[in-house]
Amino acid sequence: MAISTRINHLWRRYKWILPMSFLLSLLFFIAAVVMCRLRGFFDMDPRFAFSLGADMISLSVCAVLLYSLGQDKNSSSEYMRTFALLIFSVSAELFCNAAWIIADGIKELRIWNLIICVLSFAAATFLILFFWRYLAAALKLGGRLGRAANMIMNILFFPSLIMCLVNFFYPLYFGVGADGSYYRETLFPLSQMYFAAGMMIALIGFFVSKVPVKERLIAASFVLIPAANQFITLGSFELSTEYPAMLISIVLVFGVLVVNREKELIEKEKELYEAKVSVMVSQIQPHFMYNALTSIAMMCSIDPDTAQEATVTFAKYLRGNMDSLKQTAPVPFEQELEHLKKYLYIEKLRFGDMLNIEYDIQATDFKLPLLSIQPLVENAVKHGVGMAEDGGTVKISARETDNAFEVIISDDGVGFDTSAQKPRDGRSHVGMENTKRRIAEMCSGEIIIESAVGKGTVAKVILPKEGQHNEDTLS
Repeated sequence: MAISTRINHLWRRYKWILPMSFLLSLLFFIAAVVMCRLRGFFDMDPRFAFSLGADMISLSVCAVLLYSLGQDKNSSSEYMRTFALLIFSVSAELFCNAAWIIADGIKELRIWNLIICVLSFAAATFLILFFWRYLAAALKLGGRLGRAANMIMNILFFPSLIMCLVNFFYPLYFGVGADGSYYRETLFPLSQMYFAAGMMIALIGFFVSKVPVKERLIAASFVLIPAANQFITLGSFELSTEYPAMLISIVLVFGVLVVNREKELIEKEKELYEAKVSVMVSQIQPHFMYNALTSIAMMCSIDPDTAQEATVTFAKYLRGNMDSLKQTAPVPFEQELEHLKKYLYIEKLRFGDMLNIEYDIQATDFKLPLLSIQPLVENAVKHGVGMAEDGGTVKISARETDNAFEVIISDDGVGFDTSAQKPRDGRSHVGMENTKRRIAEMCSGEIIIESAVGKGTVAKVILPKEGQHNEDTLS
């Protein structure tokens, strides 16, 4: 398995990776402050003092950015994970650079300087990997080119990292003299080959990417600023500012990311509101209101008490639908179930003995979007049991598993072919898609529907327990 795939797997499985990145970045900053305090600026070459100051400021910025990412509810997305790992790699490289500035040239710290330099080269290798992954995500590179580029970067990663570690034992790229001073070996240019390969692939990706030119330019800024700095300081490692330069571009990209996130949230809020209106409207379609009022009218002469109860229930049902427009977060399942019972009470008046309703509620301590179960029950009643000659049974179940809560709506009606194309018959297919989207957006859940002609339908709503923390998600 490729190193990038392993990192993605670990990131999804272990939620502590992002806060740990922040804590380590903060620790790097504090350690750099302590080392700087012990070393002092006054007897230091002005060029080194400038580079050290730039590293210190950049380290603090890295910690702030990682903390900000940790507060983002969407930090588990691939783009945000890659961006966070990129910032952390820059933070590690900045710390190594600051430690090298302090330790370089001190004979007693020769071994420490060697360790710092090797770790710095290794951190730079990880930085290049995450740099490439960030660009691939930003440029949305896929297809054969994307797979080939990932393969090249992953394959080159391991020998590049190993060659960095070799310097512990043999001065391949660099060495540390007896006086504790760092020096470059003749093979030092080889240490830049992985970076050069990433740059060449990124350049190709920039031109073949299908994303808008504006987004490509934003991604390119991440490359151009450090590259320009590298060109300006070429041949001089006394003035080491490439990593602060890279951080400047990261801050710029982060600013754009925040703006885009705000736009996405506004758009998502609008889409979910429209979806909610669509669901609400689908539940009070004219034919349903006509059927309900007709059933109540018939009851007025046959059973006035039932007619009165049905009228009150129908009024509460309509109020529940209208109140859904004001709801901005998932609601307790018990609330959704009570609203569902009102709907089924009205449908029971219409279908009579042809509609049987069963409940198997084993868990209620969870939340879900308002009116998210009713479309499934409506389909079971109208297109399942309602289409069967002898009627049938609709069963609503709720249970808890190790990782999720499940709501299951099953019927023994006519069923349907799930592989067949959806007919354009004006039914609430759009409402169902909106329901799926609301459950995914608000609770990270999904709907699985299984059906067979003549054997009925089972609709399962799976709500991960992790998604139960998204109570303040826009709806």
